[in-house]
Amino acid sequence: MKVRDEEAVIEKSLLNLLSQTMRVFVVVVNDGSIDRTGEIASNYADVVINLPRHKESWVGRPELARVVNAGLNVLKEEEVDFVMFSDGEVTYPANYIEEITKKMKNEDIVLASGVAEGEASRSYSPRGCGRVVNAEWFKKIGFMYPENYGFEVYLVYKALSQGKKVTIFPELKFKLQRKTQLYPKKAYFWGKGMKALNYDMFYALGRSLLFSLKSPRNGLALLRGYYSDVKKYRDIEDFVPTFQKKQSWRRINEVIHS
Repeated sequence: MKVRDEEAVIEKSLLNLLSQTMRVFVVVVNDGSIDRTGEIASNYADVVINLPRHKESWVGRPELARVVNAGLNVLKEEEVDFVMFSDGEVTYPANYIEEITKKMKNEDIVLASGVAEGEASRSYSPRGCGRVVNAEWFKKIGFMYPENYGFEVYLVYKALSQGKKVTIFPELKFKLQRKTQLYPKKAYFWGKGMKALNYDMFYALGRSLLFSLKSPRNGLALLRGYYSDVKKYRDIEDFVPTFQKKQSWRRINEVIHS
């Protein structure tokens, strides 16, 4: 669990994790909080990692991967079958972890999540929080996030490029104590992630158009990010646009034949 200045919500989230129907080993990465976040976390978590304070938020930036990786470095030394990523403001059904890991074992899935109540999700796009990863597979690709834009989505496409199963389970819903928000800076970093992942140009333009329908500033910011200079993920560079084109044609065919 990565947290930053979450004293108002973190206790509820940690108690929720400890109330799961199966035993969990909780690692909290306290990303330089200046409130009581670290103190509260130490009352409940198995391990708390306190990182130095930094002025700006790292949401959407490669530096955030470094924060998550600090927690993963602890888990490398533990015998775990699955790793779940969470944030300080999320609560789950009591059987969330037990059910999702059972489904993943039965269906040979390496990466999955439930869905956030009231927010849309695609079947091959597990959320960043509530995301569960098969530890054996994760170790084969380094057991860490790459420190680049779009690092959470990278893991999805890496699995798909290897022919692994990735999915969401709509029946497993979790609650966000704060609704997900999109603003120009976040959209800009999102665009940089799309560029790093080598998103198909028309796919990126379509996403920008959808953003623009609600906020022209967000749509423009995404395009600025997409057309910026970003280091690409070379190992999935060819796979991503090919996969996206196939998905687009599949959706078109579904509309035509519906």
